[in-house]
Amino acid sequence: MPFLSPEVSVEILDLSPSWLAGGLAASFARVQILVTFYDGDPQLWLDAIDSGEAPGDEADEAFLQSIQQRMRNDPRLLADMRRIIGEFAARFGSM
Repeated sequence: MPFLSPEVSVEILDLSPSWLAGGLAASFARVQILVTFYDGDPQLWLDAIDSGEAPGDEADEAFLQSIQQRMRNDPRLLADMRRIIGEFAARFGSM
């Protein structure tokens, strides 16, 4: 006789920011672009998107706005992002 499990109703709530939809790799790529091309200044990238100088979409804008808020709350965030990108480049940049 097969095992029958009781039906369970599950509600899934989307509590993650929309910019996370691309996953960890997309977020890492955004951090790398932010640090490398925009010197860690989210407003520079937002301005470039708004002027049409750089490609970008709603997910990029949401990410950058989130990073701006996080940088206001944690002054060490930019230094941490630079360190992480630097360590990654040192370990995997010549592959």
